[in-house]
Amino acid sequence: MNTVKSVGYGWGVLILAGGGAYYFAKKSINADRQQKAEADRRKREMQRQLEESLLYSHPTNPPPNPPLSSTNTTAVQSAVAARNGKDWNQDDANKPSQEASHDPAPTRHAPEDELQKAREKSKYEAAEPYRSRKGDRFS
Repeated sequence: MNTVKSVGYGWGVLILAGGGAYYFAKKSINADRQQKAEADRRKREMQRQLEESLLYSHPTNPPPNPPLSSTNTTAVQSAVAARNGKDWNQDDANKPSQEASHDPAPTRHAPEDELQKAREKSKYEAAEPYRSRKGDRFS
């Protein structure tokens, strides 16, 4: 039979066991966190060193520029002529209507045949538009 003394003893053992488990679990979790923090710190340090080495390293001999051949100059001239005097490097982020005109092909072209039309459709889009049937639907 349970007495006051046995119930108190049971609760005491339970609390002691729970406290011990908590202590060792907390110790293990803190060790894991410490290990992860150290690995993260080492990773960041290596990343910083790599960035500094790339940022501050100056190449002694830069690669030579390729000479412009006649085909290269004609391609450059045709590209300049295609621009029609517009500055394509200009940032028009604050002018959406002007920025949209810089797109090389702002719209899609109409499909030429049924196969192209089917390929352009989404899998959720019907092949043919819905047309309701005329007449009385209850008859």
